[in-house]
Amino acid sequence: MYYLLLSTAETATRSTKFFYEDWIIVKPFIWLFSQCMNGIMFVLDKVGIYNIALCIVLFTILTKFLLLPMTVKQQKTMRIQSIMNPEIQALQKKYAGKTDTLSRQKMMEEQQAIQQKYGVSMFGGCLPTLIQMPILFALYPVIYRMEEYVKYLGTLESKLSAEQYTRMWQLFDLNLKDAPKQAAGFPLSWSVLIPLLVAGSQYLQTKLMTSRQQTNNNSDNPMGSSMKMMNIIMPLMLGFMAISFPAFLGLYWLVQSLVMLVQQIMINKALDKKTNEELIKENIEKANKKRARKGQPPISDKASISTRNLDRLNARGQDLTSQEEKEAKMKAATEYYQSRSAAPGSLAAKANMVRDYNERNKK
Repeated sequence: MYYLLLSTAETATRSTKFFYEDWIIVKPFIWLFSQCMNGIMFVLDKVGIYNIALCIVLFTILTKFLLLPMTVKQQKTMRIQSIMNPEIQALQKKYAGKTDTLSRQKMMEEQQAIQQKYGVSMFGGCLPTLIQMPILFALYPVIYRMEEYVKYLGTLESKLSAEQYTRMWQLFDLNLKDAPKQAAGFPLSWSVLIPLLVAGSQYLQTKLMTSRQQTNNNSDNPMGSSMKMMNIIMPLMLGFMAISFPAFLGLYWLVQSLVMLVQQIMINKALDKKTNEELIKENIEKANKKRARKGQPPISDKASISTRNLDRLNARGQDLTSQEEKEAKMKAATEYYQSRSAAPGSLAAKANMVRDYNERNKK
């Protein structure tokens, strides 16, 4: 997600559009956020405060507060998935290397049974992220091209003197329209703190978000290892981007990470007050309410159906395995006895003579 937004922003300038700005699902959010920014500037104007940095801070806090319900839901889902993960990993090890259709079908059945036991759908963890995508896409144009979308800036520009308007964009001695690397004396100037704080706060925020999940994951899980790697790469990439992008974008990332860090601490404290059994029970109850609205049976009933179906598949697999084993043993025994040459005059040689005599007389 961040990579797509950052790569888009890297090729865009404040005079060009992001490629997705006219998407019908993104455009309403761009309008909404631009109105929020206009409203914040209007209120600050009424109290005589003219500061873009403060406006960005208040705007970021507001948007993260609006996204808080989805953040909570996402964290609950991640917590339950981390509890469920050992069973999923054990299932993957059980069917490791088995690529036949029957094994894959049995694996899918067992995985669905595990997910149903915890009240988790296959795409439950992705849904909050998908819902947030158009919102995240809309935030960047409003921040990156503020002078175009925030119309109240034009009102302030005509109202304030040129010196006041220029000072409004200042953060200490750095113009927020400029990149930190453009500051005099960079990297020894204070402006280097922006990318460093962006990378550090992003690392702490992702570390706190995934700490419970990594604790419950096995150390040999490839997915867990790749997640740890991404938790290091993403903050470094964001900090590197903050060096070259306008400082107000880096300020937005910094405040966003700090707000999410506070939110994450509060969410973790709330979730830690509940046992795993309570979280699972709540999740199943919510899932059953959704199923009831759709006229579907509760999860427990559906799980029993899946279990019977799974038993049928297991029995079928056992029958096939048993038949294959019998045929293999019969073939091996036949080849073994046919390959042996009986010694002349031995009991085996006499038995072979009787067998040959009987076979000739049958013809």
